[in-house]
Amino acid sequence: MLKPSVKASALLISITLILTALGASTSHGDANIIDANDGWTLPFTDGLLGSQNALFSDRNSGEPGFSTLLDHSKQQNGQGDPTCSSTTDASCELSNFGFNAQIPVCQNAADNNCLESFGATDAQGTNFPGIFKRYYPDKAENQFDGNPDWNLPSGGAGSLFSIPGVTGPGGDSYLVSLIMTGSGGKNNTPKVSLNSLTANVTPIQIQDFSQAIDGHKSMCLSPGSICNMGWNKWGLNTPGQFTWGPGAIGDDTVHNCVDYSWIEKTCAQKEAFPAGYKFYLKARLTLAPTGWLHGRMTDPNISLTQQNGITELEVNAMPVAVPIVFKSYLWSQMPKELQALYDPTSGKLLGHPGAGGFSRTVGVSSDPSQRAWTVGPAPSADIAIPELNYWLPYVDNTAVAVPHYWSFRTLSQGELQGANKCFTDPSQLNGIVTTNATTYSAGPPSFDKAAGNLNYQVAAPHLTNTGEVFHGTYDLVMRSKVARCIYGFTNAPIKASISVLSATGSPEIATTIVNEKDGWLHLSANGFEFSSPTVAVSLVQDAPVVVPPPPPAAPVVNTPVAAKVVTPQKKASIVCTKGKMKKTISGIAPKCPAGYKVKK
Repeated sequence: MLKPSVKASALLISITLILTALGASTSHGDANIIDANDGWTLPFTDGLLGSQNALFSDRNSGEPGFSTLLDHSKQQNGQGDPTCSSTTDASCELSNFGFNAQIPVCQNAADNNCLESFGATDAQGTNFPGIFKRYYPDKAENQFDGNPDWNLPSGGAGSLFSIPGVTGPGGDSYLVSLIMTGSGGKNNTPKVSLNSLTANVTPIQIQDFSQAIDGHKSMCLSPGSICNMGWNKWGLNTPGQFTWGPGAIGDDTVHNCVDYSWIEKTCAQKEAFPAGYKFYLKARLTLAPTGWLHGRMTDPNISLTQQNGITELEVNAMPVAVPIVFKSYLWSQMPKELQALYDPTSGKLLGHPGAGGFSRTVGVSSDPSQRAWTVGPAPSADIAIPELNYWLPYVDNTAVAVPHYWSFRTLSQGELQGANKCFTDPSQLNGIVTTNATTYSAGPPSFDKAAGNLNYQVAAPHLTNTGEVFHGTYDLVMRSKVARCIYGFTNAPIKASISVLSATGSPEIATTIVNEKDGWLHLSANGFEFSSPTVAVSLVQDAPVVVPPPPPAAPVVNTPVAAKVVTPQKKASIVCTKGKMKKTISGIAPKCPAGYKVKK
């Protein structure tokens, strides 16, 4: 099997970092800092005509969020503006709508569907509360007012906080995004349902982004040509034709932006987390998340309380590093063994026409030399682990960058498909699984009934971009009663063990922690090595001690008692004398009085 040139790979990374260092400029940040890991962005080679590329990254944890309230009846015709400013918007019918709400910060104790608090804690447990500074941007492109009577949250922009004393290489600014997504209808009961909940915390630095924003305006037909992140009017290649759709993400191959303000021509550049801190997020919700969460974090703790229809959700965890794998080839120079796995017409993995990917060229050509295609499956896609393993030998099993994340999201119905029914109880939040693997199994762990294990497969490169061995993290936090449901356990204490098995089935070295507290079972495995191990959790429960009942008492037998024969006694008489005196004494056993003797 051919392998790529190590020199070529190193050159590609070097070019990217040189562009990063030369291209970043800002008049908004206090310093011009773009971290080689957290600031990594796709290099220009991704768009070269004739290139076939592969990108394995956590797109679910780094994409910017935006708010929209869309009238589906208007959206279907593709020509009218489907966006609505509220449920009383006269231009919207709202018998069938969808919403994406980046919820605001709570202003008082009566507010709901809002971010109540955000902050950090150090290793000693000292709390550092975050201070809300502003929304970024000041107003979202499709900002809309919610309706408390419908349980519809308001949708706006991301929340910019500072945490004094918790300073990383880029400063003490953090962009916090908590997005509720759902659907509904004004005639429905209930009118609104929650489909997903997504949270992201990112250290950021506001930087100039005018060059990329100005370059994207030519096709934007929205008023003022300000196409922020949201639903906008876009011109098509055919003159006079247009469509409505989500705003384009600006790209200058330099910045790694987690959000944008087109009106300010700035970008929230992703920066590195300060070391040694946990970060927490607390929200008040009228639409409670259910099912299962997936997180990019480690050592998570969940607190979920419900009262009077209000759910208070708090998640507290450490950020985690997740490796990115990227490789670029010209199709004509691609190793034949690797090229044979892909359709030359579409560039997609053979046998998987729906596999993820994207084109960076205008239009799509069936000629490999006339298009640029990048394969990019979602981290939990069915094909993600096998496809990553196809590419790892051609990147020397090495990441190009290892950025950090703090995020969680509800798993989709597709990811939960086939999961054990105990995991999918729709009436409650059942647990969270987190890992720093590049790709991972969809959904919660699968239950191997024969072995009695909960299995979770992960995959990542063996080495970081600096050549160090990359070590894995895995955390499983689930309700104790979910575990009891899976195994059919009683309420007696649960004993658990966690192990990591290599692709060949041999055990890997890992540090494991298991505990049960406040109705939640916590399991953690850390320090294991990749490329594609399986994490196996085994739960057991001592059989309840059975106290044998006391033996039954011997039956009482009422044996008749023989009647006692009483022989009647006869009286007798004796003559007692004392000198010349005599007395006759009669009775059953007569005796002479004192001083008298029986006459013989």
